[in-house]
Amino acid sequence: MNEIAGLTLLALLLFGPISLTVIEHNIEAYFLVLGIIATAIGEGFSAQLVKGALTEPVEISVAVLLAGFLFRWIGPKLDGAFDRLRGRLSRALLAAISIFVLAMISSLITAIVAALVLVEVIGLLHIEDARRPAVTVAACFAIGMGAALTPIGEPLSTLAAYALKLSFLGLFDLLAPWVIPGVIGTAILAGYFSRGSYEAATHVVREDQSASLIVVQAVKVFAFVAGLVLISHAYAPIATKYVAMLSNDALYWVNVVSAALDNATLVALEVHDMTLVRAREAIVSLLISGGILIPGNIPNIVSAGALKIGSARWARIGVPIGIVLLGIYFAALKFAA
Repeated sequence: MNEIAGLTLLALLLFGPISLTVIEHNIEAYFLVLGIIATAIGEGFSAQLVKGALTEPVEISVAVLLAGFLFRWIGPKLDGAFDRLRGRLSRALLAAISIFVLAMISSLITAIVAALVLVEVIGLLHIEDARRPAVTVAACFAIGMGAALTPIGEPLSTLAAYALKLSFLGLFDLLAPWVIPGVIGTAILAGYFSRGSYEAATHVVREDQSASLIVVQAVKVFAFVAGLVLISHAYAPIATKYVAMLSNDALYWVNVVSAALDNATLVALEVHDMTLVRAREAIVSLLISGGILIPGNIPNIVSAGALKIGSARWARIGVPIGIVLLGIYFAALKFAA
């Protein structure tokens, strides 16, 4: 692929979803189409590439499908469980524990399903309107990090495991010592934001997902990841050339742009031929930056839409949290080097 065509497609890839609402609402098909175009004008299709594009999305798509139906069954039972817990635990403690558990299992039930459960949990905690955005933003930071521990958790982890040729537990081994403390910290922060009385607000009604909607969501995830596999392959030579010019520190801070761009897109472009140490720093910065603004990660988009949290409100909460986390992790990574 020549660099002019590559840069043109890259601009469409990165800025199309944040420029036009119709693209944002159909981002999965958009990425698949651009992936096909990028591959066609690049090195072309090979049997191995087609196999990768068709097989890599399978695990996460099946996980979305199964978890969606499972949650559809257990969702109504949550209210009874929380009713008992509300009588025993303070709202802050119950929120922190619930969000920590949800973030940790998001790597198995997927970030998409975890975000849907989060919306229900916010309602079951009886969090009033004024506190809901802060709790949600902190929780989405936790889910975004926790979901990266397995290849089925979110598109970013699927693409990272594929590019780095890691086993199912490879991401856990690479990221867990760094991600889990962040999940704990942001879950505690969400608990702090939720402090107050259970009587402060009424229940937020969950919108039940139909069977057809769950299937459609799984198909969309398949298309999204397949498109990213094609994009990742098409841009591998260009990405390897330019990313190699950046130091680890520079790449860490450049990745803050994933606050406004889906972080799975950037991991698909960046982590080819990286050492695991360099890849870990890049992925950590992408995971944190992805929580700063709504477009940065799937849980943000799902939760913000369901709870009607605007972009400006999200940014007022997400930017300070993200900058502090990025600073803490940058210092910790340098200390551990």
